Amino acid sequence: MDDLFGDTPPHKLARSNDPDTSKQSAQDVSSGKMLKLVYDEVVKFGSNGITTKEIRAIYPDLPYSSITARPAQLEEDGLVYYEGDKRDRCRVMRAKTYDKGFRVCGKCKCVLLSFYEMKCQSPKCKKD
Repeated sequence: MDDLFGDTPPHKLARSNDPDTSKQSAQDVSSGKMLKLVYDEVVKFGSNGITTKEIRAIYPDLPYSSITARPAQLEEDGLVYYEGDKRDRCRVMRAKTYDKGFRVCGKCKCVLLSFYEMKCQSPKCKKD
């Protein structure tokens, strides 16, 4: 699984007209390491899932964006998904292996009719 988390090439992290300090930072950063760290935490928490806020609490010394920038790429790569529920106002992400094939409303827990709009159609829910 480690080969899934290769580092982004430095030339994609710094523009040619950036200062030398930015180019050096692009050489030093390990985006693959951060991606793996976030993914490992998601897997560790299983079907209960985890939020970026909870991951940041586990790793308080890491910069905010080192954690929060990773879920989008993990979702795009098909490794994590969101059911629609939230904890402490943050979306809960889960490893794709726990995907049940449907999404639920975070407020009333009814099954959503559309994965894309994520709007609850249930009369029990006043959420729009």
